[in-house]
Amino acid sequence: MDKVKVTRKYQVTIPKEVRESIGVKVGDELLVSERERRIVFEKRVDLEELAGAWVHVESTDGFMENVKTMWKTWKVK
Repeated sequence: MDKVKVTRKYQVTIPKEVRESIGVKVGDELLVSERERRIVFEKRVDLEELAGAWVHVESTDGFMENVKTMWKTWKVK
């Protein structure tokens, strides 16, 4: 675990290994939250980055038919 120091402007430097592992680049926006007394930074995922992520989907119509078929098998209490 790396150690960083908070500056007088409440800034911290993300260690190089962490930046490279997560893929954080200059100008990226990070989401910041607090969880159980921890400060959590998360890299935002833009919708454009997900384009082509479902390469197995040939068409929207075919995909929706598959989803409708799955919905019929779900049991709602």
